Amino acid sequence: MFAEGTIKSYNTERGFGFIDVNGEKRDLFFHIKDFPNKNIEPKIGENLKFRIVEDKGKLKADNIVRLDVKIESVSHTPLSRAKEKSNYRHRQSKNDKQEGGFLTTIIGLVIIGVLIYMAYGKYQRWQLSQQAPSTVQTVVEQSVNSSLNSYHCDGRIHCSQMNSRDEARWFVRNCPGTQMDGNNDGEPCENDSRW
Repeated sequence: MFAEGTIKSYNTERGFGFIDVNGEKRDLFFHIKDFPNKNIEPKIGENLKFRIVEDKGKLKADNIVRLDVKIESVSHTPLSRAKEKSNYRHRQSKNDKQEGGFLTTIIGLVIIGVLIYMAYGKYQRWQLSQQAPSTVQTVVEQSVNSSLNSYHCDGRIHCSQMNSRDEARWFVRNCPGTQMDGNNDGEPCENDSRW
């Protein structure tokens, strides 16, 4: 059974209020979630039709019908439908333009990024061309043809380790760190009486 009453108070932030029920001394609690249209805020003095239900041991209004709020019925005529189609096309065209603008922006940013990358590469090449050429030391490695005399540097450094004066000469000329030419005249093992 439906009862009727008017809104006595409403708290907007918390979404609830109280109804002055016709023929009752006590006010009845209501919550905005129990209204059929939550987009239109309840107003003090607004006439309502509702059911009184029990919720967690307390009475509250439920199935609320707003008597002062008129529901606008929509009836279409050929002219109204034509206007609606025109409005829809206009909105669609506007959306397409906005999407196209976004795509154009993205493409523009990509092109700018590529140009910056290319300019930076060109700048680096220019910068390298402006640097003075550095002197490069060329190390010439002479291969020792050991097949002619079958000698090779094997760590021997003293005259006592040599088998002949020719071998000692070859070691002094070709192997680093030998200790066979005391006076540095190129003739090794001068004091050695073996040869």
